[in-house]
Amino acid sequence: MRLAALALWPALTVPAFLSAQPMAPMPSVTATAAAAHAAAAPLPRRAGTLGIRLDPQATDRVKVIEVVPGATAAAAGVQPGDTVVAVAGRAVKAPDTLRSALREVQAGQTLRIDVLRQGAPVALKVTLSDRREAVEGSTVSYRSVEAPKGYRLRSIVTVPNRPQRAQAGRHPALLYVQGITCDSIDRPDRPDAADTRIVHTMARQGFVTLRVDKAGLGDSEGPPCHEIGFAEELDGYRAALNALATMPEVDPRRIYVFGHSMGGLMAPYLARDGRVRGSMVYGTLARTWFEYQLENARRQSALAGKSPAEVSDDVLGQAKESSMILVDKKTLGDVWRRWPELRQEPDGLMVGENHIATRSMKFFHELQDLNLARAWQESSGAVLAIYGEYDWVTALQDHQLIADIVNARTPGAGSVLTLPQVDHGFTRHASLQDSFRAMGQGTWEAELPRRMLAWIDSVEAAAPAIPAQAAAPARVAATAAWQKLPTEPYRGKQDDVFFVNERVGWYGNGDGKVFRSTDGGDTWSRVWEQKGTFVRAIAFVDEKVGVLGNVGTGYFPGVTDTVPVYRTEDGGVTWTPVTAIEGPPVVGLCAFDIVQVPFINAGRLDHRPRIVGVGRVGGPAAFIWSDDLGKTWKQGQLPALGAAAFDVKFLDDRRGFIAAATHADVSQSNALILATDDGGASWREVYRSTRPFELTWKMSFPTPQVGYTTVQSYNPDRTASARVVAKTTDGGRTWSEVALADEHAVRQFGVAFLDANTGWVGAVPHGFATDDGGKTWHKAGFGNAVNKIRLVRSAAGVSAYAIGVEVHRLRMPAP
Repeated sequence: MRLAALALWPALTVPAFLSAQPMAPMPSVTATAAAAHAAAAPLPRRAGTLGIRLDPQATDRVKVIEVVPGATAAAAGVQPGDTVVAVAGRAVKAPDTLRSALREVQAGQTLRIDVLRQGAPVALKVTLSDRREAVEGSTVSYRSVEAPKGYRLRSIVTVPNRPQRAQAGRHPALLYVQGITCDSIDRPDRPDAADTRIVHTMARQGFVTLRVDKAGLGDSEGPPCHEIGFAEELDGYRAALNALATMPEVDPRRIYVFGHSMGGLMAPYLARDGRVRGSMVYGTLARTWFEYQLENARRQSALAGKSPAEVSDDVLGQAKESSMILVDKKTLGDVWRRWPELRQEPDGLMVGENHIATRSMKFFHELQDLNLARAWQESSGAVLAIYGEYDWVTALQDHQLIADIVNARTPGAGSVLTLPQVDHGFTRHASLQDSFRAMGQGTWEAELPRRMLAWIDSVEAAAPAIPAQAAAPARVAATAAWQKLPTEPYRGKQDDVFFVNERVGWYGNGDGKVFRSTDGGDTWSRVWEQKGTFVRAIAFVDEKVGVLGNVGTGYFPGVTDTVPVYRTEDGGVTWTPVTAIEGPPVVGLCAFDIVQVPFINAGRLDHRPRIVGVGRVGGPAAFIWSDDLGKTWKQGQLPALGAAAFDVKFLDDRRGFIAAATHADVSQSNALILATDDGGASWREVYRSTRPFELTWKMSFPTPQVGYTTVQSYNPDRTASARVVAKTTDGGRTWSEVALADEHAVRQFGVAFLDANTGWVGAVPHGFATDDGGKTWHKAGFGNAVNKIRLVRSAAGVSAYAIGVEVHRLRMPAP
């Protein structure tokens, strides 16, 4: 039997005591809206940790094996050997349900916990306190940073009280980036946890330190950690780095990053813009995740005492699993269904059909697409790659590779440190076999912080400081240079472009052609052509499955195709007409949106994509959606006021918006925005222009609260030259108009915003850009008549694609 995946991935973190924080349920629509309120309001403090360790072998019950002396559970009378059966009247049958129950409790609340003690029921009263860390010689504060999607993440900051290492009144700083699993870093009752020891030691040595909890953990808002991808998690660390760099106590020339395990994969992406003076990574990798998985399977199988033949069996099994999950972008459940002999006993979020090591399949799909060697090549600053001699989770070879890459781009900047007898969890053991049996449970390696400090001292002594201007937080200029991509010439405006990741994307046009790129747009190949079809919209859920919207007949000359929707399962090479659409005939479509819909899968929260489509220009209006990847579609009813629909955007499965017009004849039309709070069952007007000859066109919501919609004018009166963009700052409840230009020739099309302030509008005769939320606009360099602007976030940053007469691309670091 091959080595279980559980032994391969979750080892990338140090075991921690169960707290009230770790797992978040899927937020409701109301909770999501509440989470988006102004960042100035303090982030609410949830209940502190219980201070208990659970039996990892008891997956069908909540059995306590250790209680921290003096912690909340100890004060309440919880004892080792107790089995928790209910919290506040809510039954708990597994650690996940206990975490969910505790997450709903605020600090200071008293609740009842029911346990079984030697088979007898015992009721205990527990008051959950707001315990906080304390560090001698530093002030500890609990703050928050805002992720690009608008939710807040809990940050824990320490600031020295004495100027030990300060220069000109400012201290050096350390950002600590944790490992893979969804465990909270907010553990005030565990000062002896290895990561806490590292941070507190650096704080006592005169560093400002910052840690940030992942989405949905501890006090952090946002989606559950176990559902987000690598790129979204990285965005949180970028926000933390931005916050650290702007603290008045921090010397912006002396910022360091420490990345443990998976945090080491985040580190090179954080060190791309010159702000990080040095990066320290521990127990990490530089090769592809696929390579790592195979090597890890071999290494760990051998350590488990298996024969060479059995080791090879495990590697072959891992190759099958990795191929399906990492290359074909499938799930572990798909692997089990194809190869039943590889099936493992599910263990909650650690091993399940859609999760490994508490992380989603999306996380690993994105992980496989990383080119870590290039990331280190493009990073800046000095690098120390630290490896423990008895680390059986990673390999010395990767650490040496990191140093070699760094030294190739900056001679002398990369080095390797090997710690004798130390494991992946910062503890010492007598042998590698001892480490394999009890990783992270040996003797704390107190030498590690001293070696880190010695390396930092050598970096600061050997090289001049990073110029202060390079250390300022990165702000992407909306007027940054766009690159024209080599595409087939087209006679007019092309309508849609869509990328599923930083490499693979498609665009289509009115000639019935679809083009595909597998290198981020550097080259394109025509994969499909059908005369008489007008490709108005295109969207993909992965590299294989996608949908295409045809504008339909009766509007543009030469369009003879009456099929509104096509579907592909081979990356756009072949397209099949979709006939299963409920309701009255849909004449044509203008836009798609994809929203992730929560559902319960085998008793656990999961998500599936819902594809939403609207159309069309010239009417009649239609709103359709598919929950089976475009195979069948249901149709909703729009109010008569919405006579034509041009774009659709859903913030979640309930809240959505349609860019529309009040009349199919533009000469009689006002621009219109419709909104729904019930998934499209009903719609209401939230914006209508007062001028004739207008309609709305495309929409962008960079945060749940802030959104922009282009307003087109076809008014023949040349004195009617004011051009505006509709804007909301309250989640779409109300809209105001932002002046764009005073020029009759301007007609707006596409819109996309990177954040609440930085964005672009496509238009005739040229596009516009702003970096102040639309207060001022500048000419954008992406050509004429840009109809759609897509932003693709990845670990490498953000790639923007603008399609109009031509296709342009802009690559930039994430904000």
